[in-house]
Amino acid sequence: MVTIRDIAKQAGVSASTASRALNKNPHISQATIKKVQQIADKLGYLPDYNAKNLTTGEASAIGVVFPVGGNGMPGNPFYVNVLTGINKELVKRGYALSVAITKSIEELEKNVKSMVYQSKIKKFILLYSQANDPIAKFLRQENLRFVVIGQPIESGDYFVDNNNVEVGRVATEFLAEKAHVTHFGFVHSENNWIYEQQRFAGFKKAIDGLGLQYIEMTLKTGSDQDLVKDIKSVPQLDGVVATDDLNAIAFYDVYTQQKNKTDITVMGFNNSVPSIMFDHNFHTVDLYPEEMGSKAALLIFSDRENAEIDQQRQLQVGYQII
Repeated sequence: MVTIRDIAKQAGVSASTASRALNKNPHISQATIKKVQQIADKLGYLPDYNAKNLTTGEASAIGVVFPVGGNGMPGNPFYVNVLTGINKELVKRGYALSVAITKSIEELEKNVKSMVYQSKIKKFILLYSQANDPIAKFLRQENLRFVVIGQPIESGDYFVDNNNVEVGRVATEFLAEKAHVTHFGFVHSENNWIYEQQRFAGFKKAIDGLGLQYIEMTLKTGSDQDLVKDIKSVPQLDGVVATDDLNAIAFYDVYTQQKNKTDITVMGFNNSVPSIMFDHNFHTVDLYPEEMGSKAALLIFSDRENAEIDQQRQLQVGYQII
């Protein structure tokens, strides 16, 4: 483990000077601060956050907040992988992961406030982005540091995301070119999260470019009636883009029950379903959720560790069609 003394030795300064330089003490010259920081980065030094937190009264934990409703439950493989990425970075820094999961937004708000006031957690990662979100609003009011997974509502928020518009467009064009789909459907949840709207924008852009028609379908909790009507209304439907793998599966189940055949090509997102469960007509887009979680954690600590990333306030993650 790299220590302050290791950095000081290479920099040719005392341990106390190295420590003050890493903390950007105004009595230390900018040249020394820059030199010490570069050596620290080169050696892979990580600050002792636990010692710092003892003086500030902050818990050595990160709060991770799940969305209410939809496919945002901990059993969703996408979120399991995101948490894995987050935790890998937290372990390096001696931090723990604390999760907030509830069935209502009121309970969630109460849970998060308890984490802040009782547990002294001051840093959060939100696994969703939503307009008029009381959780994000509360964190902003309390001047607490947080990172959003997805496109944020407020321009100043820190976030990690894929380019969902581009992903939606590329996935649609893939089905048209590789699977020869000509009659498209687009399936989203009744929540119609921001990432779903963005993927639809990309889908629509591809559809317009191809000069094709489409039908938009909504998955509703507890009822398949509207979905069945939509499926029956387009007998020539031969391809569907769904906003994630779980929505793709839900659509596929209803479609096969109604049509008694599996000839439709389906595209999902997240690569969260074992390929052995589906034939060659099922495709998905890997959004690299573990990397997404890791980068969210890097952003949380960027104010202490990486000024360049901190100024960017965002990190992008790639994708791959499978």
